[in-house]
Amino acid sequence: MGNPLAGRTPDGDAGLGAWIERVSGLRERPGYGFFGTRPGLLLGLVLAGVAALGAAGWSLSVGHPGGHRSDGTVVAADPDDAVVPTRLVQTASGNFVYPGTLNLAWPGGGSAAIEVEGMGLLGHSGSMTSRHAIASITKTLTAYVILKDHPLSATSSGPTITLTKAMAAQYDDAIQDDESAVVTSVGERITERQALEALLLASAGNMADILALWDRGSVSAFLSEMNAEARTLGMTRSTFTDPAGLASSTVSTMSDLLRLAEAVQQAPALTAIVAETSAVIPVAGTVYNVDRDLGSYGIDGIKTGTTGAAGSCLLFSAHIQVGGHTLTILGVVLGMPGSSGIPYTALNAALRLVASAEAQIGQATVARTGKAVAALEQGDAKVAELGVADSLAVVGWPGLGYRVAVGGTASAATLSVTRTGGSPASASIPLLRLVSRAPAAGKSTRAG
Repeated sequence: MGNPLAGRTPDGDAGLGAWIERVSGLRERPGYGFFGTRPGLLLGLVLAGVAALGAAGWSLSVGHPGGHRSDGTVVAADPDDAVVPTRLVQTASGNFVYPGTLNLAWPGGGSAAIEVEGMGLLGHSGSMTSRHAIASITKTLTAYVILKDHPLSATSSGPTITLTKAMAAQYDDAIQDDESAVVTSVGERITERQALEALLLASAGNMADILALWDRGSVSAFLSEMNAEARTLGMTRSTFTDPAGLASSTVSTMSDLLRLAEAVQQAPALTAIVAETSAVIPVAGTVYNVDRDLGSYGIDGIKTGTTGAAGSCLLFSAHIQVGGHTLTILGVVLGMPGSSGIPYTALNAALRLVASAEAQIGQATVARTGKAVAALEQGDAKVAELGVADSLAVVGWPGLGYRVAVGGTASAATLSVTRTGGSPASASIPLLRLVSRAPAAGKSTRAG
């Protein structure tokens, strides 16, 4: 079929040009083709009009010249209007303090400190940096150094130690010094784990010397390693002059001992042993853990201590569940009354302190579902409010502070909460539109 524009018009004149001439009254000028003529000019005007209508239809279908850019900015349809940017504005407070008043059961004498590992210090009673004799708490570092040189898993027994005459003689020396000890004999074969159980559960001072001789060949060489390891752990105000803690010159601070407690948590064999209530040793038989707090309020270690210089002492750990999270509580009690045997005053003080701490550690809501924490604004108008899909809660205790910050972009906003006490742990979650409102009257921001 031929081109329809090349056929005859309805009234019989030949060609499109003739039809346009008849309708418009225009005639072709001599010497020019059709597109240089007045009919050609008229056709151009007609086609231009059709093109303009088509462009208008396209503008409506794609939303230009008015509309929303991908970044949330509104582009005005009126050519006299300017681009109106969308701003992300925080409406919630930038600070959140866990509600309530912290009230811990501090002992009436001595000194004490307690922390939540990774979150910070709950508080302390007495100086954190004053040096104090620490008695058998010393054996915690002795065991830590042994396990660093001879690693064990949480359940393995490790190598067997055959006791020499010099090793076995440490029992008589301990008894002479009125020190706790376990019976040993020359040629006794004891595993590393059993030796550590005797050291930490029965608090055997002779086993501290036996392990030092086994590890380094002499007590003095072992003490050099102990003090070097203390510096590595950040225990800068501690001095170790014997591996058992009997000497009053073996001293530490509450701050340093909390660092030691943190290190213990990274040694699975050590945490497993200090949580045992009893163990069987080859010659001594069954030994029992002096730490009578085990099992109460999640307490699972770490080490007791009593001497005339140190008084009644305890380095402790406990694990509790809060809001689906396992928290590790670490603490120390020093200088309580009592100089021998089981350190009941320190054990009782630690029980009360842990119980009071656990009663106040919990969750508090920072942002609730449906409550705005941010807004989107254009000019002076608020166009939307933003909030969280699910309420956001933090784990903490009364007085603990957090920073609350809105970030991201207008189209991908987030809410971040960061602890300001202890380690700066943080969490970030996306924000959603809660309310969408038309802009207030004023400068036009309508879309095409």
